Amino acid sequence: MKLFKYIETSNPTIAAVDVGTSKVCTLIGKIRSNGIEILGIGLSASSGIKKGKVVDVEKASHSIKESLLNSLSVAKEEPNFLYTGIAGDYVTSRNAENEILLGKVSREVYEKDIEKVIEGTRAQIASDGQAVIHVIPQEFSLDDQRGIAHPRKLVGTRLKVNAHVVTAEENHLHNLVECFQSVGYEVYRTVFQPYASALAVLTSGEQEAGTVLIDIGGGTTDIAVFYNDSIYYSNILPVGGELITSDLAIGLRTSRDEAERLKLQYGSVYSKYVPDDEMIEVKDISMKSLRSVKRKFACEIIEARVKEMILMIRREIRASGMSTVLRGGIVLTGGSSLLGGLNEFASSLLNMPVRIGFPESKNYLGQVQVISSPIFSTSCGLLQLALTEGQERKTDHRFSEGSSGKIHGMVNKLKDFFMMG
Repeated sequence: MKLFKYIETSNPTIAAVDVGTSKVCTLIGKIRSNGIEILGIGLSASSGIKKGKVVDVEKASHSIKESLLNSLSVAKEEPNFLYTGIAGDYVTSRNAENEILLGKVSREVYEKDIEKVIEGTRAQIASDGQAVIHVIPQEFSLDDQRGIAHPRKLVGTRLKVNAHVVTAEENHLHNLVECFQSVGYEVYRTVFQPYASALAVLTSGEQEAGTVLIDIGGGTTDIAVFYNDSIYYSNILPVGGELITSDLAIGLRTSRDEAERLKLQYGSVYSKYVPDDEMIEVKDISMKSLRSVKRKFACEIIEARVKEMILMIRREIRASGMSTVLRGGIVLTGGSSLLGGLNEFASSLLNMPVRIGFPESKNYLGQVQVISSPIFSTSCGLLQLALTEGQERKTDHRFSEGSSGKIHGMVNKLKDFFMMG
């Protein structure tokens, strides 16, 4: 089958696919008048993806297909649109600004003026080999008045925008899209993963107050600083849960699969609280024999790697220049955020309140309990974005000021003119 870039339908069905280093997570959701009905869920082990990049199209395509088929077998309904998230060191971001002259005499700001000033920001950043994924306005200025969220219908002579611009290397973006096309699907929209995750787990108060969203996946750790309902800083670190698993496999002289099992079952970042005499059974590298190992030793390996990751995150927060406005603290999400004691450990090193972010259930119908896990944060965020875009298409066929609910601020500020297909 093929999915087309735009299909007019009152209750579209959405495929939200999170392609990660360790897993591919697919949610099939149907847009209803009162929220999103979860029709199907598909999880598959990821292959052919390394630190967010496709390194083997055939293997990655197989993983994506398996996840999609698993979800569709339950949903029993084909999607109208497919959204997917992107992250990896081929994705970069920066802040930019642009100004346009409205006229020598003050006049009202129209929607076309807003689009023009934003498009000018995009043009400044665009370069060969780079695709602009998002232009997310942080604030507008009209003449000498700053801090304007929505300038339409205000009066002035000069309109300026400060925006956060996310770009991706076209070659790597093409490789990801090719994986979907090779199994018969077209990507309707690519979305910056930490932006999607934030839509699912941050409250409106956190978006406004100043909060760091940290999505710890298998191959990458995605960082985004939110303030005044927009992104002011973001970066992708090439570290994640897979590094912890690799350290365990080496330290315990076992397979990666066994190390992953031990991490999930016995892992903790507080080795000092583990009794000295507590033992765990570890399969050797051949998976044929068992030996006993101190659990404390395994947790010391985990703690050392996690501490290194948290210190990297601390450097990123300082580099953002936003440390003084982070009243909302830090929200951890992603599969690796479930590691025992991680939020308390991170809070002690970062000297900020830290909580684990779960997708909020108030916008969902159907299989709500199943998706209430940080594992599904990106996929849920993709569905949230699809919901809001669908509402806005009904009124204006473009982004407008009419969205409501917890994602009101950020989605209203997102101006995304880039379509894949």
